[in-house]
Amino acid sequence: MRILLTPLCALLALFYSAFSYALIEYEIDGIGGDEQSNVEIYLEALDAPKDANNDDYLAEVKKSSAAALTVFGYYQPIIDISVSSEEQEDEELEQIVTIVINLGAQTFITESDIQLSGEGSTSPRFITLLDSFSLSKGTVLEHANYESAKSSLKSLARRYGYFDSKFTKASVEVTSLNNSASISLWFDTGPRYQFGELVFNNTLPADKFVKSLKSFQVGDPFDARKLSEFNTDLSETGYFKSITILPEFAAKQGLNVPLQVIASMRPEDSFNAGLGFTTDEGIRGKFRWTRPWVNQYGHSIEGNIVASIPKQEASLTYKIPLEDPLYNYMSVQSGYKMLDQNDTDTTQYLIGLNRHWRLKSDWMRTIFIRYDHEEGRQGQQDFSNALIIPGISYSRTRTNAGVNTTWGDKLMGSFEVSNEWWLSSDDLVKVYGQAKIIRTYKGHQFVASAELGAIQTDSIYSVPSSMRFFTGGDQSIRGFDYESIAPEDSQGYLVGGKYLAVGSLEYRFPIAENWKLAMFTDVGTATDDFSEVISSSVGGGIVWASPVGPIRLYVAKPITNEINAFAIHFMIGPEL
Repeated sequence: MRILLTPLCALLALFYSAFSYALIEYEIDGIGGDEQSNVEIYLEALDAPKDANNDDYLAEVKKSSAAALTVFGYYQPIIDISVSSEEQEDEELEQIVTIVINLGAQTFITESDIQLSGEGSTSPRFITLLDSFSLSKGTVLEHANYESAKSSLKSLARRYGYFDSKFTKASVEVTSLNNSASISLWFDTGPRYQFGELVFNNTLPADKFVKSLKSFQVGDPFDARKLSEFNTDLSETGYFKSITILPEFAAKQGLNVPLQVIASMRPEDSFNAGLGFTTDEGIRGKFRWTRPWVNQYGHSIEGNIVASIPKQEASLTYKIPLEDPLYNYMSVQSGYKMLDQNDTDTTQYLIGLNRHWRLKSDWMRTIFIRYDHEEGRQGQQDFSNALIIPGISYSRTRTNAGVNTTWGDKLMGSFEVSNEWWLSSDDLVKVYGQAKIIRTYKGHQFVASAELGAIQTDSIYSVPSSMRFFTGGDQSIRGFDYESIAPEDSQGYLVGGKYLAVGSLEYRFPIAENWKLAMFTDVGTATDDFSEVISSSVGGGIVWASPVGPIRLYVAKPITNEINAFAIHFMIGPEL
C-alpha cells in the first residue's frame, strides 16, 4: 500500500505546486467599458503558464489584447505589459499581469462599396436592410457591424427563398498609416425559389383538410414564415404526435422546391389526467379523453371531466372539419354540470351546435344554437328553465407563444337570445364582453382586464342561474369570495344581477430571474341598477414564471367590505 501511495502523493504535490503557482490575475489600465470587457474575454481564452514572466506568453497577451481592440476600430494601440508576484495568505503565489493600454486613434470607413445583384436586388426588404447597416462612409469601423451585415443578408435570403445567394466579394482593407478602412460587400441573391408540392411520408386520412391549412400555393414565392405557420397549425390540429416540414432541394423542379411532411400520427385514443388548485374551488381534478381521428373525413371527438368539491362538469365534443380542422369547422357539444357553492345549488344539461370561422382579421366567429335545461335553487328560489338559445360570438387571442406570456391580449364578445316564440320557457337577451392585455417593457409587466355584461329580461328570476351575473374571486375582484358579489334578496341570499362591470390593473416588477412582485387594484360589481356600492380591493403578490406556466400568489384587502379582512388567492396556469 505504501508503494502505491508514494508516487500518488508525489503527483498530487506536483499538481498542487503547479496550480498554486499558476494563479494569474490581470489588471487592465487605460481603458474601460466594452473595450475592457472584450480584452478580458480574449485573455480568459489563454492557457495560464507556470511562470507568466516569459516572452512567449507575454507576446500572446499582447497579441490577444490588440485583437480584442480591433473589433472597435483600434488598430494601433500602444500596449505595455509588466509582471509582478504576490504571496497570498494561504501561501499561494499569485502572479499579476498589468496591461496598460493607450488606444490610439480609431479607424474610420473611408470607402464603402455595398452592392446587391440577382432577383432580390430590387426587393424592398433587401433595400431596407441595406439602409440599416452602420457601414457608411465616415463611420467608425466596428467588425461586429460588418459581421452582422453579412449575417443579416444571408438570413434574409434564406427566409425568402434565395437559396443560391452568395457573396461575390466580402473584404475589409485597413490602412494603419492613416487609420482608414475600405469595405467591399457584394451580395448576389440569385433567383427566388418557390413552394412546390407537399409530399407526405405516409398516407394521411382526410389529407385534403390538412393541406387546406397552408396559406400558400404551388408556385408562390418561398416564405419561411408561412412554412412555420403551416407547421404550427398542423401541430395544433391534434392529429399528430410530431410533425416536421423540410424543403427537398434534391428533388426540386426548376425553382419549385417540394416540401416533405414527416408526420407521426397520434394514438387512436389518448388520455390525460391532472390535479390543480385554486382558492375559488379548492383541489380540482381533470380527466380528458381524445380520439383525434374518428374517420377518413378528419372528424374528432373529445371528452372532459372536471371535478371539485363545489363543482362537477362533464362534456363531450364532436368536431367536423368543413374546410380545415382548425379555423373552419362545426362542432356538436353536450354537457352536464352540477354546482353547489355559496347560495347556488343547480344542475344543468345542454346540447349545442356550433359553426366556427376564422376571419381575415384573425378573429374567430362562432354562430351557435343550444338547448339549455337548468334547474335547482338560487338563494331561496327554486327554478327550472328550458331554453333554446341562438347566438354569436367573436374572439381573438394573440400571444408571443409559450406558457409564460410576456406580450399578448385576449378579446371576446357574445350575444345570445331566448324567446318563447321558438318554445323557450323564458324571454331574455344577453350581451357580454371581456378583454385582457399583457405588456412587458424592460422586465416590467403590466396587466389590465375588463368585463362588461347586460341581460334584458322582465325578471332576473326567469334567467337561469348560470346566465346571471356574479363576481368576486381569483379571476375578477380579488379580496372577495368566489362569486360573492351580486344583488341579494331580503334575507341576504345571493340572487344574481342583470349587469356586470369589472376592471383590474396590475403592475409587476422583476426581483430575480423568472420572479416578479405584483401590485394591483380590482374594482367592479354585479348589480341590477348600480345603486349598490362598487366593490374594490388592493393588494400585492408574487409571480413565478414556472415551466408549467405562471404560478401566482396574491394577498388582497377589500376596501368596501365591512369585515375588512385579508384574502389569499393562489392560481396556476396560463393567463390568456
